[in-house]
Parts: sequence; C-alpha cells; structure tokens
Amino acid sequence: MEHIAVSVIVPIHNTLPWLDVCVQSILAQEFDRTFEVLLVDDGSTDGCAAACDAYAASDARVRVFHQENQGLSATRNTGIDAARGRYFAFVDSDDIIRPGYLQMLYDACEDNDAYMAICGVEDIAEDGASYDPPRYAKPQEPGVHYGKDLLLRFSAPKGKYYTAAWNKLYRADLWNLLHYPEGRIHEDDFVAHRLFWRCNTVVCLAQPLYCYRVRRGNLSHGALHPDAFDSVDGLADRYRFYVENGAGREVIDDAYAACWRRFLFLCGRVRQKPEPALIKAISREQFVMQGLLGYLPNCKQLKMAQKLSCARWAMMPAESLARPEKPAEGAEAPDEAALV
Repeated sequence: MEHIAVSVIVPIHNTLPWLDVCVQSILAQEFDRTFEVLLVDDGSTDGCAAACDAYAASDARVRVFHQENQGLSATRNTGIDAARGRYFAFVDSDDIIRPGYLQMLYDACEDNDAYMAICGVEDIAEDGASYDPPRYAKPQEPGVHYGKDLLLRFSAPKGKYYTAAWNKLYRADLWNLLHYPEGRIHEDDFVAHRLFWRCNTVVCLAQPLYCYRVRRGNLSHGALHPDAFDSVDGLADRYRFYVENGAGREVIDDAYAACWRRFLFLCGRVRQKPEPALIKAISREQFVMQGLLGYLPNCKQLKMAQKLSCARWAMMPAESLARPEKPAEGAEAPDEAALV
C-alpha cells in the first residue's frame, strides 16, 4: 500500500454552497507528499452526497463515506476510523485552507518530531471575504512548546486557536482510544485537553493558513439551544480530567473557573429569553454544577461575589429564571468571542 502522509477528514452536512471551494482548496494543496481526502457525508439532503461521489470519481485521492445523520462528532469519528495517514487534519466543509497549509504544518511536525502543529486562523465572512480590519486568531507565543504548557491558553481571548479541531495537524497515534463524544455539540471542549496532555511537543505557527467561515448557521453564532449546555459539560470534564491526572493548581483553577463562567454566561442568556426548553436544560445542568461546588471555596480565579453567584445559580430553582429579576452580582458574561 502506498504510504500516505496526511489524511484530511472533511465532515459534511448540507453545506453545498460552500463545498466546492472547500474541497478544491484541499485538492490544490502545494504539498510534496501523498495525501488522501476523506469526505464524510452525514446524511446531507441538499446534493452534497452526489457532489462527494463526483469528486471521488474524478480524483483518486478522494474517498467518500455516506452515513445517516448522526452529528459532527460521529462524522469526525467515521473519518478517524477510516484514515490511513501518518497525520490527520480536519477541515470543516464550509471553510477554506490556504495553499501552504499541509506543507507548513507537516514540515513543522517532522522537523521538530512534534505530535501536533497549529496554524493561525482568519475569520472570513459568509461570502468568503476578509473582514476590515481582518480578524485573526494567532498563538500568544509562536514556536515549539510542551503540550501541557499550553493548557492555560485555552480560556484566553482567541483561545479557539488552541481548542478548535480544524487548524491543526495531528500525529495519528494521538487518536488511539480517543474519539469525539457522539450526540454532543461543543465536542472540542471534551477532547482538546486530552490531546494536548498527550503531546510532548506542539509547534505553534502564526501564519493564518486556515479560513473559518462565519455563517448565520454556525452553531457558535446562532440562537441559543438547550444543547448549548454541552459546553459546560465539556469544561466540567476538563476540570475533572486535570484533577484525576495531577495537573498543577493553576491549570485546575483555570478549568474550574472557565466551567462556572460558561454556566453563568448561558444562564444569563436564558434569563433574557426564558423558554421552557432552556429552563429545563438549566435544571439538568444544575446537577453537574452541584457536584463541583466542593472546590468552590478553593478556586483562586473566582472572586467572592462570583463564588456566591455560582452557588446561588447552581442551587436556585430553575423555574425562578422565568421571573424578572436583576442579574446577580458576579454573573456577568465573559467576552463571547472567547467562548467560541
């Protein structure tokens, strides 16, 4: 079997208007190694399935997988299980990668014996145009890092540079016994910390080689849905993972505070429009947050007013959110851009 350097995994669901420019940006890569493109159609109904088959018929590097609609996590997992490359890359089917994306990330990994390389991200408008001024997510410090040293960057502004699945090249070995949580959204919040924990070496590049298309239909930019609280579960999982694996106090406090801030942020949004399904979601999430209350007095990254607000919102009847009330002190939402 021919050696494949990189498997590019593209999860697809009803993104036909943007699919061609995405796939062509991958096939046109200026890369001096062999790569394959795995198009995983997650039950599309808009013509994406036929388009994927056409790509495979015209280019031997393309492999297509069709499945009933199961969500993004399951779609990525299908690609992970089928990939044959030494490295994996994820590209969302409405995004674009620059011509040097694969080559620069591959060279960064090979030259530094790294298990992960990361590139900068440019947010682009729905029509593909750059914003004015341009919007970039770049590393705080470009260069070669120990994976665990980057864990504190997750909750920083533009933290999506570190936590998103799609601006990275991963050594395939990282995914042994690791998959995305199926049936969940905000799946990266469940996985990113595990990936960085496994990496002795991570290379951070500043070049914006990945273009993230900001659409009205993007999960992170649309109306609030009950499953938005999956992100709180992901951050709670991150906190518990750090505790169980003996992470440092600063890392544990950072994950713990990020979990509570996300919970308070979502509760604040529900208060603005307290629909029954959202109130029910808070009620379910309170069981998770009540299980975290024991560490609350010890967290150095939350002020006393915030701690009181955390305890109150974890214990108060969720139905009371439907009654107008001045928001509790300490429940102010963080910058929403940092939560994406």
